[in-house]
Amino acid sequence: MTIYFGKDPRRYKFEGPYSIKEWEPPYRAAIYSIMMRPDPKNKPNTFQVLYFGESSNLSERGLIKDHHKYECFVKHAGSEDNLYIAVYLMPESTQDERRKIEQYLISVYNPPCNAE
Repeated sequence: MTIYFGKDPRRYKFEGPYSIKEWEPPYRAAIYSIMMRPDPKNKPNTFQVLYFGESSNLSERGLIKDHHKYECFVKHAGSEDNLYIAVYLMPESTQDERRKIEQYLISVYNPPCNAE
């Protein structure tokens, strides 16, 4: 499954969303989005962005339980069972390249956990 973030012409194709409980972080640089389902029973394919971040290596970041915003994620989602992640892999990217995309997506979506 894929999900797109951004506005034309700056749309980015993310892999996922994946349940946080089942996701295995790859050894890759990427932009990532932490999301929740606001109404999982009636709208199971609708997601709300809680946070955008970037990493040079997703497998070393301590995602998700060790993330400094984990409490914010759970507070908004209600539980870890309602947390999802999508990733835009950027192998061989620089931190500056990733941060520019991250900041752009934050400005478009204004995720609550990026603001808190």
